[in-house]
Amino acid sequence: MMFIRMETNNKAEAIKSWLANHRQLESQGTIADHFKKSITFVNLALNKKITTNGAERLVNEVYDYLVKKYKI
Repeated sequence: MMFIRMETNNKAEAIKSWLANHRQLESQGTIADHFKKSITFVNLALNKKITTNGAERLVNEVYDYLVKKYKI
């Protein structure tokens, strides 16, 4: 599956890549806690296994959060 908007797919891939290289700063668990979502939902959204509007919104919010906090 993929999100309808290509930029959201790109953001999801960028987030996953950044998280893989910065485990000491953030993880899917800390992201889930910050956004008050389950780790499962965060994982499914980032891996594009669910592509609902809510999942797409989460990916965009996580990306914006990481850009503001870490300047990714």
